[in-house]
Amino acid sequence: PDPETLLRRLRWERPLRGSAPSAEGTDLRSRLALWTLNEAELLGITGRGALSAQARALLNEGEEAAAALLAPLLPEPLDHVLLQADLTAVAPGPLERPLAETLSVLADVESKGGATVYRFTPGSVRRALDAGQAAADLHAFLAAHSRTPVPQPLSYLIDDVARRHGHLRIGAASAYVRCDDEAVLNEILADRRSTGLRLRRLAPTVLASQADPGSLLEALREMGYAPAAESAEGDVLITRAGARRTPPRTPPVPVPEG
Repeated sequence: PDPETLLRRLRWERPLRGSAPSAEGTDLRSRLALWTLNEAELLGITGRGALSAQARALLNEGEEAAAALLAPLLPEPLDHVLLQADLTAVAPGPLERPLAETLSVLADVESKGGATVYRFTPGSVRRALDAGQAAADLHAFLAAHSRTPVPQPLSYLIDDVARRHGHLRIGAASAYVRCDDEAVLNEILADRRSTGLRLRRLAPTVLASQADPGSLLEALREMGYAPAAESAEGDVLITRAGARRTPPRTPPVPVPEG
């Protein structure tokens, strides 16, 4: 049936749903129905206003029958790509899911069409390394899934990015302890009372903690140490004791005579 026939049937079956129907089909319910029809045709569920063969099989016989009808119409997924010397890879057809997922992390899609072109960049290789892959894993993956030899520029790119990857580390810490005497820090780490502070050595003379500075200061004092708090600039913070002021004198009350 044509879309207008379907809209009329929808209004008849569900008259209370949606707003008042518009003659031009611009109300929300009509627009949603038209969008659904367009998407169904794009996905192959319908064609020329009728259900496709695979859609009928899905409704009447189940998923296996629908898949059997669709299989001859779809290209067979590929398990390989063609690596090029210009840091690109060409997929001449749809790829198997594991290969496509890994390649989408390792490279950026440059163009799509009958064949998909992927481009390897320092950023894409770094993305794969951030995902937990090692340089050796990337080399083995490309060698196993390429019908052409792995180009030297691509191998150099992977090795270069891997060599610089992870030299800088970013983490979070609420407070730190620093001391020129490494033995004192070793003593603090060995003390069981410091377990709750979650201390971690960042450098020979620096410990990081997940406790806030105030809690860390009090805990170390309770352990018998005499730490001093410092500002963000590294200056020692001076804590002034609250001044005690003499209370004001009460004026004398005259004593009545007699």
